[in-house]
Amino acid sequence: MSGSGERGERPGGVPGGTRVPVRMCVRCCAITDAPVVVSAVHQGSGPGFTVYACRDCAPHFPRVPDVLSLPPEAGRGEGER
Repeated sequence: MSGSGERGERPGGVPGGTRVPVRMCVRCCAITDAPVVVSAVHQGSGPGFTVYACRDCAPHFPRVPDVLSLPPEAGRGEGER
């Protein structure tokens, strides 16, 4: 079988069966196929989530800090984690 009806191919996909990432912008609520990570939300229990924006809205958010370049946490008392 050949053509666009091949098994595993979907409309809007790229050759090879891989789908293009599609996310909703957190600022303007538009659906974008070129999402930009603007935040990562961490939670104490359960998985966190990633916040995306479109390319036009992404400059309105502060840069996500590199966790390896952050200073160590200070001010914790003895026995605290």
